[in-house]
Amino acid sequence: MLPDNLLQHLKSENELLQIQLQDVNEMIAVREEELDILRKKAALAVQLQSRLDINLDEFYQMQDHIFTQQQQAEGSAKRESSLENELLQSINMETEFYNIRDELASTKAAFTDINNEVDKMASLYRLIATLSNKVAALESNLEIATLENGFLKEEVDQHRKDEAVKKSG
Repeated sequence: MLPDNLLQHLKSENELLQIQLQDVNEMIAVREEELDILRKKAALAVQLQSRLDINLDEFYQMQDHIFTQQQQAEGSAKRESSLENELLQSINMETEFYNIRDELASTKAAFTDINNEVDKMASLYRLIATLSNKVAALESNLEIATLENGFLKEEVDQHRKDEAVKKSG
């Protein structure tokens, strides 16, 4: 039977570990929500990438069209102005494409970072469980050692009493 103060100490440590476990579980839940958000962003980025690929294809088609138009309307200032506007729009589309591509790369990096953090949290959770088991084992060993120490003290005291009786008798 454990002494009341040791039992109380074990209960408080158990409560502390439960709180820590709850905190870790809440952190994992937050990370999972962040991971879901990043997955949605990644899916959106894939859609945007597809749209950009289509736009880029259209851009190349537009470039081909501009080239054809330039050949057909060499002397026309009005057509030349129109083609310049189309070219500027194409450049803007290309700039937008590169910006979205960079955003996709950034989102992928953030996604990787979140995955790494989730892996670390799972590792920490396992470490807490292992440490909790070790603490329980150490407390058990301490209790056994304390009891053995008490028994040994009693034996030493009895031995001293026996020696004192032998010397006086």
